[in-house]
Amino acid sequence: MNYGEALGYTASLLKFGIQLGLERFRELLRRVGDPHTAFRAVHVAGTNGKGSTTVFIASVLREAGYRTGCYLSPHLFDFRERIQVNGVLIPPEAFARQVERLKPVVEALAQDERYGQTTEFELITAAAFGHFAEEGVEVAVLEVGLGGRLDATNVIPPPLVAVISSIGLDHQELLGHSLRQIALEKAGILKPGVPVVTGVTQGEALEAIEEVARQQGCPLHRVEPAAQRRADGYAYYASDARGLSIWLPEAPLIGLRLALQGHFQHANAAVAAAALNRLRKQGLAIPEEALRQGLERARLPGRFQVLRIQNPPRTLVLDVAHNQDGARALAEALQHAFPGQKGLFVVGMKNNHDPAEFLPPLKEHVGRLWVSQPRTNPRPLEELLEVAHHLHLRVQAMPSIPAALEQALERATPEQPVVLTGSFLTVGELPEPYRSLALAGQEGF
Repeated sequence: MNYGEALGYTASLLKFGIQLGLERFRELLRRVGDPHTAFRAVHVAGTNGKGSTTVFIASVLREAGYRTGCYLSPHLFDFRERIQVNGVLIPPEAFARQVERLKPVVEALAQDERYGQTTEFELITAAAFGHFAEEGVEVAVLEVGLGGRLDATNVIPPPLVAVISSIGLDHQELLGHSLRQIALEKAGILKPGVPVVTGVTQGEALEAIEEVARQQGCPLHRVEPAAQRRADGYAYYASDARGLSIWLPEAPLIGLRLALQGHFQHANAAVAAAALNRLRKQGLAIPEEALRQGLERARLPGRFQVLRIQNPPRTLVLDVAHNQDGARALAEALQHAFPGQKGLFVVGMKNNHDPAEFLPPLKEHVGRLWVSQPRTNPRPLEELLEVAHHLHLRVQAMPSIPAALEQALERATPEQPVVLTGSFLTVGELPEPYRSLALAGQEGF
């Protein structure tokens, strides 16, 4: 099996959708030797920010000298982004080898009425575990796919630390219609006695996490803005002049300058630092220099990523925000980075995300809006147009994301940000040469 065939087989499982539950996946892993028991793990759940938090933690562990696995979902430009060892994407031949090994087991389970059909996410997760085991990973940082309690990643043995970055309203059809219900699903990753770090501050969501932590006997460590800091807690503060400061029990980290932009990354970095501090308490050697450099050097495309284009001069902002909290964070980041400027927006959304929640927080930052549909699972264009008209935005429908982006870049002045947002799928359709620029983590050309 070559890489293209492996991708094709993986994609063929998409038609089976999302099937939350662990029994089938545990059996799949058992039949291939339980690769998920070959490494220690940090488990990261949350509504927004969990991908960035995962990358921050993995970056620091790598700087500290640990052979580090990083599991992310979904990918943005390259499928192999999901599975990384020491920052290197899984080689095509390695992914093909993992899928080839898993395929007969997947097909045998499908014929067994006790287990049924393996999902795409389960296959990818099993491939990641297999690759980490083969590569001798010491610590893997695993981003939850959806929820937590019934997510495939939750088969792992008790992790070193569990992390819940944030709680917001997303995937309500699967996780529940209140912050409490969603928080309980996310808190399903908590294991008896395992410390948990959270950046959650909302009352009902935090109370749900505290409730599960008490039941499981988990030490709970909260990370809060400095204004809310408690004497025994973790906190952070940021300013343009002084950078980001994070209060840790031993000594604060002062004046961090993150490569990942956007004010919302301050909370993610602080949560990551608190989780890494708990790893230190468990005996992992993480020098302050590694902690500082790992946080500052961490990169993840498409999270308020600002590309400066020289010919002609343009500013392109990529952000995978797709829900209300993500839109609020994007609005705050735009206000800080481009004060007084209204941007030219290109928005496309998946069919399970609601433009009536996403667009209103951005209204004051939109000078003009182009809407289109990502190629996969698009939200009906009429719904985006209806919400845009209701908000009195200047809006135009376009036949494709690249066409919409081309028009926005043509209309922009050098000072105006062009913002591509609405979903991973939308940003994932970024054309060349901008895509290579984003993947390389460069700011301009």
